[in-house]
Amino acid sequence: MRETSHSNRPLSLGHETRALLRQYRLLPKRGLGQSFLISTAVRDLILRTADIGSQDIVVEIGPGTGVLTEGLAERAGWLMAIERDPGLHRLLVERLGDRPRVSLICGDALEFDFARVLADMFPAHQPAKLVSNLPYSVATPLILQLIPLRRHFSFLLVMVQREVAQRLLAEPGEEGYSALTLRCRYEADVTAVAQVPRTAFYPKPAVDSTLVRLDLLPEPRVTVRSPDLLFRVVRAAFGQRRKMVRNALLQAGIMAEPAALEQTMADVEIDPKRRGETLSLDEFARLADRLYAVRSVHPDTSHPSLSPRVPPRYGEKHGEGAEDDR
Repeated sequence: MRETSHSNRPLSLGHETRALLRQYRLLPKRGLGQSFLISTAVRDLILRTADIGSQDIVVEIGPGTGVLTEGLAERAGWLMAIERDPGLHRLLVERLGDRPRVSLICGDALEFDFARVLADMFPAHQPAKLVSNLPYSVATPLILQLIPLRRHFSFLLVMVQREVAQRLLAEPGEEGYSALTLRCRYEADVTAVAQVPRTAFYPKPAVDSTLVRLDLLPEPRVTVRSPDLLFRVVRAAFGQRRKMVRNALLQAGIMAEPAALEQTMADVEIDPKRRGETLSLDEFARLADRLYAVRSVHPDTSHPSLSPRVPPRYGEKHGEGAEDDR
């Protein structure tokens, strides 16, 4: 039962959250991107959109004080919540640890083996639903890590900072169109559910948010001979945004001979003078397959962190501006 005030009215989620933090002597950690959801309307919207049923397995990353966790636990067949902060994990265990079919894990989601744990715990079950207010500081790398896991997740319903949502949803030539856009489009259908103001969180972040749904595709959106090469070309094109595609690919060492590269691009009807931010996923796929076919591509010595076949691993640079999110 929720605590009540002296007027016998239930405390708002904002008052309840601040009271819990005081009770457990916790302060929000800016370095972990901690801003806790305090809007009843937004919480209820997330729960309605997720459409959780008694047969569903649900995963939550960064449950914080448990505002969303409690509603998910009431609806799901099984809930697994992963919290990195030991203090918040202790709070969650004391609040929700006695709930049946709820696993509260203290750990770093970036290091968590979702595929193995879900396969071990639920070997014959349908894919899980991921429902989370992602910490801003790790939202981009987490999305990149999760979207290849189509056998284990049906969709990701995530709160992200509005700038990240813009990159997820942008079309060629639009502001925000990036390597992240193409990586997500390769794996998922992305839709914006709602714009969420910064006042829905405590402490209030410096930016507004967007609730985004990524429905994972049963197969990649495009079929290519080498997904590694596709995303190597994408990284090269967006790594030099102001350069023509021809110059960006030459500088990245994908091909050494300008004339050969121009002919390769002409073969797939792509103007070498175009910029990478104007090319669609289909055009990148055609170019990558043609480069693969001519077998004149130089070996890649960089870290292929956008490659769909090798989930990315991250060290210190976990933020929204991670190097592959161009």
